[in-house]
Amino acid sequence: GAQAQPPMKSGPPKILEIIREDSKPGKSIAHRQHEAAWTQAFIQAGGIPYSLVMSSVTGPDQDWFMTGFESYAAVEKWNESLDSNPAYRKIMATYLPKESDYVQESRFILADYRPDLSFRPDFELGAYKYFSVAIVRFHPGVDPKQVYKVLNEARSKGNLDMHGVVYEVRSGMPLGSFLAFYAVKSLADWDHPPNEAYDAALKEANFGEVFGKAVVNVEFRLFSFSPQMSYMPESVTKLNPSFWNAKPAMAKTPAAKGTTAAAKKETEKK
Repeated sequence: GAQAQPPMKSGPPKILEIIREDSKPGKSIAHRQHEAAWTQAFIQAGGIPYSLVMSSVTGPDQDWFMTGFESYAAVEKWNESLDSNPAYRKIMATYLPKESDYVQESRFILADYRPDLSFRPDFELGAYKYFSVAIVRFHPGVDPKQVYKVLNEARSKGNLDMHGVVYEVRSGMPLGSFLAFYAVKSLADWDHPPNEAYDAALKEANFGEVFGKAVVNVEFRLFSFSPQMSYMPESVTKLNPSFWNAKPAMAKTPAAKGTTAAAKKETEKK
């Protein structure tokens, strides 16, 4: 999981580079500690892209390392710098070989931002803690605009308080794959009752039929942002400093007198 900086301008980056890593069973905590140390080494080296890392809450045990770029030339330049910059090369030589201890599979993905499919995409990322991700695969030849048009019009009619950013996968996943990222502040958001105006608008537009004809399958996943593995600018982190700047618990902190061994282990895990 090499960490990689989009210029943090307004709105989502044009291109998303995603490194998706599946942890080996029982290795996810150790893997994330390893990645957090890797991130810190890159930050200290300087000149790196900003990256947002998130970990599975539902679905397979994965970490997604996401870096935004404004062009494919910028993607290429960053990837080449991992070989050409002596400091970066040393960091890669230190951390990359250890990945085999923690990771059972990696997937590299490049995706293009689709503003025409997104819904209220300008939002303050730092105020959120999760992304609900819809991994959508369309039938070959289908224009996804017809699906998202119905969906987004219904969202507007229901006045849904939501923000969705959609990316079309260019390489690294099956043909017709799209990734829709929906920002979630708290899981308490999911306790809200169904929005009747939204549901009625979908029904009126015959969304079930439109969706059924266009889509091969959809997988919904929930991910929590990982401040320790991410590298984000102050404009993001200042919106929730206690979340973004939380320091990982030091594993070697002496246990308080009378603390049980089991309790100490739990403390160290956190």
